Amino acid sequence: MVLLAAPVLFGERAPAHVPSQGSAPSHLLSELRSKDSDKRRDAANQLGALRARNAVRALVEALSDKESKVREASAFALGQITDPAATALLIPLLADKDPAVRASTAFALGMIGERKAGKALSYGLGDPDAEVRSSVVVAMGLMQDEEGVDEIIEALDDESFDVRYDAVWALGQIGDPDAEVGLRGALVSMDAFGVAGFQREAFGLAVQESLSRLRTLENASPSGRPRRATGVVKDARYASPSRGLVVRQEVRAPKTEKAFRSRINGSVELRVLVGADGRAVRAYVTRRLGYGLDQRAVETAMQYKFDPAMDGGLPQTTWIDLKIRF
Repeated sequence: MVLLAAPVLFGERAPAHVPSQGSAPSHLLSELRSKDSDKRRDAANQLGALRARNAVRALVEALSDKESKVREASAFALGQITDPAATALLIPLLADKDPAVRASTAFALGMIGERKAGKALSYGLGDPDAEVRSSVVVAMGLMQDEEGVDEIIEALDDESFDVRYDAVWALGQIGDPDAEVGLRGALVSMDAFGVAGFQREAFGLAVQESLSRLRTLENASPSGRPRRATGVVKDARYASPSRGLVVRQEVRAPKTEKAFRSRINGSVELRVLVGADGRAVRAYVTRRLGYGLDQRAVETAMQYKFDPAMDGGLPQTTWIDLKIRF
């Protein structure tokens, strides 16, 4: 039986402004140069959780570490810091000999979102490791890479359930109406792949969510001219003029195949930016679990629906901490 991720809210909402990016503590920068590879890896992960922009140079240097676990953690951390300057230095790691490094590099490039990485990422769709292909698809979704829609539609037939699931999510993020036929066909193909139980349920819900996003984006005004606020503002017009953020719809996602095989349990902690429309805009990992579950947690949070915080009768953009349990 496939266990599903259950989200849990914790902590206090952060102020509705640009996410704070901490300064790298000197001891972490020192540990990044430690003779102990475990300390170097842990330091890189902590610097990523802090989104310590002044650690970018040290993390870039760690991309050439002899230990793959340090390279992987450093690439992941650079993705959390989202400094565009790291893009060109990350791209070569898409050819790293270790698939975990390639996977985290692809995810990092997606988090940074520089379009110049798109072509390099597309080559990763042919990677022999499913974890890498999965990360590439997620990255293309995060980047909203419209040029990659046809490639992602092809990934709906991948032999790996993870790649197919992530392709569904990515197509919803991009919102290209050409994806509708492929998404509907993906539901039918589940029979051919022999997917059943919780995985099938999660896949079906992901397809429906992506189809819903396609319809929403297709119905958006193309003119770009200002309009009166609708939707969540209209729904909240007679609600309390001030209130906190409320989760209206949670999403349950399956563990990755790698995590399920390894019987991994635990939590991924995230800091999530929720827009005034009640949708998650960005999600950053503040505590990792690995095994592909970090990016799966980001996907999950991005599918949540919220009743936004209200202040003086107006919806607010708000930061909130989420814990995704696996």
